[in-house]
Amino acid sequence: MTTEDDPNEPLLPDLIPADEVEARRCYETVRDLDPVALAALGPRELLLAWWSFFWLEAALHPDDAEVWPEEVAEALPLAAEALRRYEAGEIEDSEYYPAEAVRHRILHERAKASQTQPRQPNQRPRGQADMSET
Repeated sequence: MTTEDDPNEPLLPDLIPADEVEARRCYETVRDLDPVALAALGPRELLLAWWSFFWLEAALHPDDAEVWPEEVAEALPLAAEALRRYEAGEIEDSEYYPAEAVRHRILHERAKASQTQPRQPNQRPRGQADMSET
């Protein structure tokens, strides 16, 4: 649960993949399952795959599954099962809408980009004032 001390602490940290490798592994374990097999998954297994999918596809939204691009069509059975469970009250809003996974992916990409972009010779580190400004 989020604490009042740290409002940025994730509500469901155990559902957030650590990186792309983990996200792919979790999602790929269910990607090719038929609807009957998806329905038989335990709640945690389903949610790990669901959150991993959104970690990988951070630009998508659960409410827009009917217009997702063809490239992610294999995820539609997972989306249908997650929606079924959500509508049945088996999973909560905070579980169905994996905003924390998307946020983690964005932060992960920012960190990765900041590590790979070399600083220009005359560029000062972020947050450091130019000597002429002091």
